[in-house]
Amino acid sequence: MGGVERHRLLPEGAGAAAAAVVAACYAVVLGLGLAVAGQTSAGPVDLALSRATGRLFTHLPGALTPLSYATRSVSIAVIVLVLVVVALRAGRPRVAVLAVAGPVVTAALNTWVLKPLFDRTHNDYLAYPSGHTGTMAAVLAVVAVVIAGNAAPGRRALAALGAGTAAVALTAVAAGAIVGLDYHYPSDTVGAVFWATGTVIVLAWVVDRVPSSAEKVSKSSRPPDFVHTK
Repeated sequence: MGGVERHRLLPEGAGAAAAAVVAACYAVVLGLGLAVAGQTSAGPVDLALSRATGRLFTHLPGALTPLSYATRSVSIAVIVLVLVVVALRAGRPRVAVLAVAGPVVTAALNTWVLKPLFDRTHNDYLAYPSGHTGTMAAVLAVVAVVIAGNAAPGRRALAALGAGTAAVALTAVAAGAIVGLDYHYPSDTVGAVFWATGTVIVLAWVVDRVPSSAEKVSKSSRPPDFVHTK
């Protein structure tokens, strides 16, 4: 386990890379949101992607609804509970906090800020970014952050790439089911993935700023400077 920074979510020295990823994610959310703001129907790109998704799932009859279950509140709650239990048993309270805060904050800000702000509707419901997709993507982003953060220093980039690719692939399957069921436009799900990813990274940075109990004990047990002699 050499090189693992056990009590941090984002490794030391990863601040610049993390900030760049967050900036890119939020730029996509904003750019895509401005492009679809106020729309009440699918544009040509969304329409083409929706039709392609429909054709794909015609080869998998009956798969749409089961695949969409992964984005539902009960499924997300169960996954979060498992992550919290595992994290606490492993002595990683920061991971447990992020596992809860990631999907909750992502969903709350999405529902109360982003959706009303962009005012993009689908069947008379605010749709951009997709709340179900965003919540699932947030949970997977938490897992990806933990995997990347606990990789050995020389393998972190590869671990981040692998974990991120797996998270995107899993989200794409569930998002495709949502689109196939006509719950959302494809762009709603794309915006949600970038929103969730950026938000989880920001939250990881915030959680890292809070001293752990071990750090507090270490600081409190250290004698004051004037006690030391030459």
